[in-house]
Amino acid sequence: MVKNKNSNIAALNTFKNKAFITKTPQETRNLAKKFASVLKSGDIVFLNGELGSGKTTFTQGITKFFGNKGFARSSSFMIVNEYQAFDNLKLFHLDLYRLNKLSIFDIGIEEYLYSDNISLIEWPQRLIDAQNENHWNIKIENLTNKRRITIEKKK
Repeated sequence: MVKNKNSNIAALNTFKNKAFITKTPQETRNLAKKFASVLKSGDIVFLNGELGSGKTTFTQGITKFFGNKGFARSSSFMIVNEYQAFDNLKLFHLDLYRLNKLSIFDIGIEEYLYSDNISLIEWPQRLIDAQNENHWNIKIENLTNKRRITIEKKK
C-alpha cells in the first residue's frame, strides 16, 4: 500500500473520478494493480459492467497487487471468494450475478462488507443498503477492441 500521505493523495487523485482505456486483458489487470494502491481497510469496490466486460479481470489485478499468488476466478458459483492479502488484510470477491435484488441483511454478507477488509463486488446493483463512505464505483464498458474503465470515489 502507499505509505506516505503525499504519495497517497497523489495516487488517489490519479484515480478519483477518471476514465481509462485499456486494449487488452493484461492492460486491464495492470490498471487494476495501480488502482489497488489506493485501497485501504474497509473499502468497498462496486464493479459494474455487462457480462464479459472485464470485472473479474479487473479483480485479478487487484488481488495480484495484494500478493495473491493464485489466479482470481469468477465467484459466480461460490458467491464469495476470499483472498489473504498482506498486513493481515483480506480481500472478499463477491459475485452476485445469480441473486435477485436483496438487502445485504437478507443474505448475511454484512460481515464481509463492513469488516476492516476490502470487498470487491460484481453486480452490486443486486444489493440494497451496501454503501458506505469508503466505496468506489468502477464501470467497465466494452468498446470495439477496447474497454473504457471509469473509476469514481463516493464520499
